[in-house]
Amino acid sequence: MSEFKFGGQPVLGRLMADLARPAFARSLASVSSDGHAVVTWVPSHRAAQRERGYNQAELLARALASGPARLPCVPLVLKVRATKHQKGLGRAGRQSNLRNVFELVHEARERTPAETQAVILVDDVYTTGATAKEVSSVLLAGIGIPVHVFTFSRAVASVTERHD
Repeated sequence: MSEFKFGGQPVLGRLMADLARPAFARSLASVSSDGHAVVTWVPSHRAAQRERGYNQAELLARALASGPARLPCVPLVLKVRATKHQKGLGRAGRQSNLRNVFELVHEARERTPAETQAVILVDDVYTTGATAKEVSSVLLAGIGIPVHVFTFSRAVASVTERHD
């Protein structure tokens, strides 16, 4: 996971999507009976993306959306302010770090087909849920369609910190 996110290995996104595809298909079936969903991803700030060369959540989302179901995959949210790295922050620190840093893309409603029943928000890892909660809140408030989060992995809680 670290090599994908920080090690300059974007090719791992396709491999991860292949591994996650069965779970993604089950998730899609549970949120939209006829496949009317749109896929988006947790955005990175433009400076972080420029430094890394890619957004790992976007690569994973695009690879998942291009599978057998062929779902629309569009940017719906922007990260408008750079933040500290989340690693090492507890739940309260993560929530505070992400407060008011995401905004809906101006054309988000136009990018979401009228028949869309759900938005599937993709990220690489779920730790405390702070990122998923913030981005989902922006999407729900701006588009008014249920948001379902799909991540490749989930961080294991330590004894000192309990995750969502």
